[in-house]
Amino acid sequence: MSRRTLQSKLDQRAGALIGRERERAALLDLVERDTPLVAVVHGIAGVGKSTLLHAAAVDARVRGALVVALDGRAFEPTERGFVTSLGTALGTHVTTIAEATDALASDVRVLLAIDTYEQLRLLDAWLRQTFVPALPHNVRLVLAGRDTPSAWQRELGDLLRAIRLDNLSDKAAQTLLRRAGVEDAVAERVARVARGHPLSLQLAAGALAERPGLPAADAVFGTIVEELARLYIDGLDPMTRRALEAAAVIRRTTLSLLEAMLPEDDPSELFAALRALAFVELGADGLVVHDTVRVAASALLQASDPARHRAHRRAAWTRLRAELRTAGRADLWRYTADMLYLVENPIVRDAFFPSDTDELTIEPAGAADREAITALSAAQEGSEATALVDAWWRSAPDAFRVVRDAAGVVRGFSSLCQPRDVSRSLLRNDPVTAAWMEHLRRDPVPSGQRVLFNRHALSVGDSARARLWLDVKRVYLELRPHLRRLYLPVRDVDEALTVLAPLGFAALPGAPVQIGEHAYWTLLNDFGPGSIDGWLSEVVGRELAADEPTVLDAEARRLVLDGQAVDLSRLELEVLRHLQRRQGIAVAREELLREVWGHHWTGANSNVVEAVVSGLRRKMGDHAGALETVRGIGYRLGPLN
Repeated sequence: MSRRTLQSKLDQRAGALIGRERERAALLDLVERDTPLVAVVHGIAGVGKSTLLHAAAVDARVRGALVVALDGRAFEPTERGFVTSLGTALGTHVTTIAEATDALASDVRVLLAIDTYEQLRLLDAWLRQTFVPALPHNVRLVLAGRDTPSAWQRELGDLLRAIRLDNLSDKAAQTLLRRAGVEDAVAERVARVARGHPLSLQLAAGALAERPGLPAADAVFGTIVEELARLYIDGLDPMTRRALEAAAVIRRTTLSLLEAMLPEDDPSELFAALRALAFVELGADGLVVHDTVRVAASALLQASDPARHRAHRRAAWTRLRAELRTAGRADLWRYTADMLYLVENPIVRDAFFPSDTDELTIEPAGAADREAITALSAAQEGSEATALVDAWWRSAPDAFRVVRDAAGVVRGFSSLCQPRDVSRSLLRNDPVTAAWMEHLRRDPVPSGQRVLFNRHALSVGDSARARLWLDVKRVYLELRPHLRRLYLPVRDVDEALTVLAPLGFAALPGAPVQIGEHAYWTLLNDFGPGSIDGWLSEVVGRELAADEPTVLDAEARRLVLDGQAVDLSRLELEVLRHLQRRQGIAVAREELLREVWGHHWTGANSNVVEAVVSGLRRKMGDHAGALETVRGIGYRLGPLN
């Protein structure tokens, strides 16, 4: 006798999906016909993309297909992260595209379904141009996300089917509400006001269930999901409301984070209460609140109780920073994403998780793009700079990336490389990179750490410029945890620092480099021994500690104690940064030598660490006791406040 599982209940629910018959039939073509090869389901937040994708998976399995489901929120948006996640879903270990495609090849149709695709914008060009062409003949791909798939349509033509998901019809909306227990007369009024938006209908049904006497117009306040979330939250019991408010300020919710943010409550009870909510999903690494509800609930808490909102963020940051210290390589992306969700600076946050939905894409430049690249450089930089662009193109074409609009027209370009990957003669003959190499000669990075040169970044319009930044962050993730520095040239240093100084960028001292009519300054971001993850932790820490009496200001190389600023040497700053990242943990003297001094360390002076620590203690004054000596090991930093 076969044993029924909860999956059968979930499949029954998917089978009863209301109002999406046409879209389900279109997705079935992926299983039953030769074309299309790819389908993209797109639509606004809360319109039911994930629900449709699950229903399509059920339909495919019924017809004998193998379904491989991935969620764009659950893995690092890099080639490595995607391939590893795909292997996990297939129940095998793969490290290359070839291994992944071999694992997908079979005699049966395979439906590869990727949900929340907007989280993979960093990876979009690679998936379109490298992964999909390598798929075996039996595989079909379906993506679900918020963006219109213009680049996919341009490249695949009639081999792609774009399925725009709109709101439900009045009839389907009323049926959904009645199934949720809403009376006929009320369902008709609510459906009319909600205009068929599935998440709005779901929230309205929940609000009516908690408060049966609520007028229909109040249950669906226009189509403003923020108001719906407020009404829904108002009807929750106090414990569930506390749990939802805490979960709304973080990317994913775990028992550990609930314990940190709400220490007076039982984290298991909080977790169970959240799990029971209709718009909360159990993901691979914790509970995930639907984006629309999460944003609305977070905004409501910030407006009504900013101190509690800040306290939740601080508690989450403290716990995440502690867990990051012992995280394995495979888990680093989770903590990077967690830190990004705590960042309020839109430049940092949008660089990794863009909030816009324009139709610009960024991808490797091809031979046909050379003319557009040189024309853009000539228009903005002049003939001398364009000659250098041409030299870079001849010597290092793989370093170039282009931004395209929906018609495929180049709207911007960049060149991005590690200096070890391009010829020394190219670096010497370009005055900008020659200055960077000289700086590295005078102040090298520790052994094993990487450097990134963002030599060119030209664009037409702010959106194209944002896409170029997005690509830099893609490389950030690929090089972590080894990336130490990023160099980039700017012409207006004051304007650039207005935006970039809060992110850790500083201008290199000295005169700018002159190329033709333009002078180029260098901005440098030294991420420190903790690479990208440590840098993000510091960005969040600065936001949360803006009004605290103790702040380590890495850009100004200064420690603020009780409102008084103390200047630090470079080594003092690096030692204190490293100890602060591992606050409360004994750090070995050898670790400090390796991470801070790197290959500067020759062993000639055995007391270099002690000398720096002694200098720090003198500058810390009454707070010197926070920097403890751990006999036989090294040092431990306690709270400075």
